[in-house]
Amino acid sequence: MTESGRTRFLALLMATVVAALSTAAFAISNTTFEGRETRAKSRNPVLAGRGQEPKALWNRYWESEQGRQFSVVVVWPLTTDAPLPPGLDYWPAPGEAFLSPALADGPAREDFARRYGHAVGQIGEEGLATPGERLVYTRPSEAMLNSSHLEGITAFGSPGPSFGDVRLIGEGRDQQLAIIMALLLALPAAGLAVAAARMGAHGYDRRARLLHLMGANRRARAWMNLGGAALPITLGALTAALLLTPALIWNVTLPWIDFTLAAADLRKAASHLLVAVLGSALAVLAITLLLQPSPSPATKARRGRGDSGGILSRMASAACCVFLTAALLAGWLAPQAPIYYQVAVIGVLATLPSVIGRLTARLAPRLALSAHMSGAPGRLIAARALAARPGTVVRLVSTLVIAVGVIGQTQLITSMLYNRSGDTALLHSAEGKSMALIQAADRARPSEEFRAVLPKGLQVVSLGHTDLQPDGSSGGRIIQAPCADLTALVLPCPEAGSSEEVPFGRLDRRLKATTYTYFGDTSATIRTGPTQKLDPQDMYLVVFDPQGQALDIPAVKRAARLTLSTDAVIRPLAEGSQSYTLGFQARWLPFLGAVGTTFLTLAMVFSTLSEFLRFARNLAPLTAVTGEYGVFRATAGWALALPMALAGVAGVATYIILALPVIGGPKNAELSGELCAAILTLTAALSLATTLAAQRTAMREAQAWRPRAD
Repeated sequence: MTESGRTRFLALLMATVVAALSTAAFAISNTTFEGRETRAKSRNPVLAGRGQEPKALWNRYWESEQGRQFSVVVVWPLTTDAPLPPGLDYWPAPGEAFLSPALADGPAREDFARRYGHAVGQIGEEGLATPGERLVYTRPSEAMLNSSHLEGITAFGSPGPSFGDVRLIGEGRDQQLAIIMALLLALPAAGLAVAAARMGAHGYDRRARLLHLMGANRRARAWMNLGGAALPITLGALTAALLLTPALIWNVTLPWIDFTLAAADLRKAASHLLVAVLGSALAVLAITLLLQPSPSPATKARRGRGDSGGILSRMASAACCVFLTAALLAGWLAPQAPIYYQVAVIGVLATLPSVIGRLTARLAPRLALSAHMSGAPGRLIAARALAARPGTVVRLVSTLVIAVGVIGQTQLITSMLYNRSGDTALLHSAEGKSMALIQAADRARPSEEFRAVLPKGLQVVSLGHTDLQPDGSSGGRIIQAPCADLTALVLPCPEAGSSEEVPFGRLDRRLKATTYTYFGDTSATIRTGPTQKLDPQDMYLVVFDPQGQALDIPAVKRAARLTLSTDAVIRPLAEGSQSYTLGFQARWLPFLGAVGTTFLTLAMVFSTLSEFLRFARNLAPLTAVTGEYGVFRATAGWALALPMALAGVAGVATYIILALPVIGGPKNAELSGELCAAILTLTAALSLATTLAAQRTAMREAQAWRPRAD
């Protein structure tokens, strides 16, 4: 296999596929954001104005599944021509519900088919922001119709505030995602394209010089390069188009993160996807042509490359310093503007390999002098090679540096989001489900029926505010329940008509955590009596297991919604004062980071393989001079392993420096010492493996080498 043969062909093909898919991801992201905004507005209700006769009643509230929020919409038609909500074929009968496919196919333990009434159908795609959205339309029973406040509406299609998944997406999130994709996808794809373009550089450079000596002009040499790259790049573009085609026909669910792309949205953006594929192919072709050096005569070429390389190297070094400073300042001075920080990080990672190449070229002469004085031929050969070709070092270390940066930034941003999200360990624990707070509207039905349908063994207390003020503040809380329920919470049972004060510190720790959002750290006035509404507006009930066992949360939710209030909000202990939205959205980061790291791994394989082949062929004639193969190991260690080890150390150091402005504070990111140790260990192992593989490759070439005219 030759450098310029099948390996380079495969490298260019894969680089084009990766570049096209990465560019298409931006078009897919943009059309997905636009599509769900459009569908979200089409299902927004148009409220009946003054003097207008409403055609239906409507309201919505939040529900959750394992901390993941979604919307439940309560509807009731008033006229025969009442407009159907988008995605519904007919009005559900009283006590029936329509579920989105994601909920209809959800876990049986959640009991979605009965939780909101009897499920009779699924919501169509035109009524969902995305095909995988969780959403419910429910029509209460006749008995439950007046158990909550419902607004009169006349139609659907209001531009007002949306509900459902769209409501959980913060403003500017599309721009933030674009920057993250540029860091985790586009930058690795660019690294792979550069690695593929210079795959077989040594052979191509020799042929270009030969054509130059034969009188070929720049255009002829460009046609040679074009002829070698056109076929694999064309095949790569066609492959990318074939990979994207199924997503235009069917809804495709992305692995790992369980997000479904809407084929209807992608069909609307088909022209943009075509432009992305063609533009990526042209970009890879341009990189391939532009990265071919000028085949000037030897002395002039060396001088030209040195001057040009020096200027470019100095520019890259200056740019790296500027980007690094900008990243630190953006992190410290503009913590609410993460886009600036991420853009600066991209600049640092893109220019750092050139800085390493420049430093290596500066240190190489000293290394050569030291090797000459100590009589170390392997180190001498490597030092002179590094000094003569710093671009080789840049190609060798760039993918490794960017890979470390991508992994580090993935960890930082992921930790940032998870640390600002709820405690997932508590969410999935028995303790996190051992108590639940129920908030029902002022129209809620009496609680006796609710208590009767709860699973056996559960107990209930009611809560209310003392000295409730118009702004919602109060001087304390009231806890009222039969004596058996109070005793289960280690509370006193005052005689009828009396009460007893219990300070906040003496309350059950689960009760404090569950009710803190609504009652703060106020003391409690304990009264013995029936569970009932104690506030003039909302009803607060706490359901708990006296033994601290996990509640059957779906059963509690079903009982509350079907007997107490259709819009009752049920918050288990783990969700009482915590949101898990950011943690759920953070699942995108490991996904994109893993994809980007895969791209970089391919680039590293191609770059290293190219260096192996060049290294082996250049050193093969040394057997005629030295008569032994030991020099190969030393040369490989200094020429290949040392730059890779330095790249790993530089990447980890950069990760640490870039983490400084986002650790703690409002961003609350965490620096992972385990990740640093793992990267350094893997880098050391990779450097050792590279040395041994290069040595063996050189030995095979040396054994097959025969003198020939060159």
